[in-house]
Amino acid sequence: MSDREKQILALRTAYISGIFSLIICLVMLLNYWQLKTVDPLESEVLKTMVERLQEDTSNDALKTEIRNLDLMARNAYFTNQWQIRTGAYLLIGGIIITVIALRIYYSLKIKIAEPESSETKLDIELLVSRRWILYTISIIFGLALIAAFLSIDHLSATYAITETTNKKEEIPVRQIIPKDAVEKAVTEVEEGKTEEIPTVTVEAQAEASEEIQGSATENDVGKEPVETSKTAPTKEITAADLLNNYPSFRGPFGLGIAHQKNIPTSWDGASGENVKWKVKIPLPGFNSPVIWGNQVFVTGADNANQSIYCYDLSSGNLLWEHKVTGIQRPAGKPIKPTEDTGYAAPTVTTDGKYVYAIFATGDLSCVDLQGNRIWAKNMGIPDNHYGHSSSLLLWKNLLFIQFDTNAGGKVLALDTSSGNQVWETTRTSKVSWASPILANLGDHYELVLSSSPEVASYDPQTGKELWKLNCLSGEVGPSPGFDNGVVYAANEYANLVAIKPGNPATAIWETNEYLPEVASPVAMDGLLFIATSYGVVACYDASNGEILWEYEAEQGFYASPVIADGKAYLLDMDGIMHIFAIDKTMKLIGTPELGEHTVGTPAFAPGRILLRGYDHLFCIGN
Repeated sequence: MSDREKQILALRTAYISGIFSLIICLVMLLNYWQLKTVDPLESEVLKTMVERLQEDTSNDALKTEIRNLDLMARNAYFTNQWQIRTGAYLLIGGIIITVIALRIYYSLKIKIAEPESSETKLDIELLVSRRWILYTISIIFGLALIAAFLSIDHLSATYAITETTNKKEEIPVRQIIPKDAVEKAVTEVEEGKTEEIPTVTVEAQAEASEEIQGSATENDVGKEPVETSKTAPTKEITAADLLNNYPSFRGPFGLGIAHQKNIPTSWDGASGENVKWKVKIPLPGFNSPVIWGNQVFVTGADNANQSIYCYDLSSGNLLWEHKVTGIQRPAGKPIKPTEDTGYAAPTVTTDGKYVYAIFATGDLSCVDLQGNRIWAKNMGIPDNHYGHSSSLLLWKNLLFIQFDTNAGGKVLALDTSSGNQVWETTRTSKVSWASPILANLGDHYELVLSSSPEVASYDPQTGKELWKLNCLSGEVGPSPGFDNGVVYAANEYANLVAIKPGNPATAIWETNEYLPEVASPVAMDGLLFIATSYGVVACYDASNGEILWEYEAEQGFYASPVIADGKAYLLDMDGIMHIFAIDKTMKLIGTPELGEHTVGTPAFAPGRILLRGYDHLFCIGN
């Protein structure tokens, strides 16, 4: 092939790829315009159907139509995501081919060195006009790429999580330790044979606190805490200790399984039936209660105040309030979380000696059971449009923090007695409000985290990544679930995935029919429970993803399901608890009402349930 023929071929290739790229540009700009002007979730058809359903709430056919429309919107989301990604790749590829072809054409043109002709002036004019054409096309290309980016952003804002009050929810604990150990621990709890946890007198605690104050004065707050030899030795926490109590968000190991018995199934908050006590919490917060012994812990905060509260489980009396103040923060724009998340969304955790609390601002504080500060620090101002919301988790002498932000993700472990960092692992995740869980794989524990785009596992002692699987998208709120050696992860407008841990991890099955926005999945005895923000509860066969039964509530769920005393407790946003038997067929046991809106996940003590409403903390008991 001669140079002249090559030149002609290069020019034709440039024309074809240029026209192709221009068409892709126009399609992407049109797609962006459609996304901005047409929202399937705000369609007149959907509004009309919802109005009809409000008039006839028993119309099952209409409910099915609405669910089908929601499924169509979800499928449209995935289709749009694929179209945008594919279009962007094709556009970039077309531009690259065009540029290369033009480069070859002009190189050959110079090489051929065509003789001067009377048409030189005309060629110059054409070259100038071509430059303006190239400038125009470049602008169109740039607008198309911007439209692609904005389309993805618009899809995320439209379809992803819009509220993230309590994104750390429940899941099974029965597999968190070996089966025989669990059965033994549960038996001991039921028979009262568990080893007694040494108690500390008020005088001894006060004396110890005074000794510790030298290492945690107001002047030291905010500095990197330093371990002190004056800190009393801590009895290493055991699985039985955790099962005896309700030490963190979604209970022991963050799995959504409570091992307490004689849990009530009937109450009425308005009339006071089976309400042992009810107290107003001074500061707002969407976190959940945590229980150790006879003490109940919650937090509250606004833009000026942050507090940890301790209530007496028996009477509801406020035992103490610790004001979290004086923590030095790095320079930066202060966090302004949305009203539906607030400044106190993360749930505290406790090991029976100290209580650990983190707030939307990134302030982290450790206090003893009398409310005295042990250490405090700021974890960094979160680059997070909702504020930090992931709850804390601990095991042995390590406090785990999932800190996924727009600037990047990380997970870290601090020494519980000193606050010193033990390890930190950088993650490839995006912003997330899910909370970590601990899963027992027989011979070892794994720290499992959900985010976009991955579910990942880490060695709790070293922070080494053990495995990860890219299977989620959007702004992830639900925490993972775990049972019988399988991890369950889900997010609205993404997927529900059953994952077999390993190197590599594998997806056993996945589906996208019913997906949670905030509430975490919980699994036990081969059953997996999902609660959605649009009011559907679904029970899946955990082995294959088959839906066994469905139930539709009038209100959606943000609180995570918790399994306790052989029943599944699901609290909707109207404060109505939907209680089901753990069974392959749907058996509704009761729907007692709190009489107050709530998004907090319940906590359990022997014979009692602790529920946090928007304003009050309730203790329910027979």
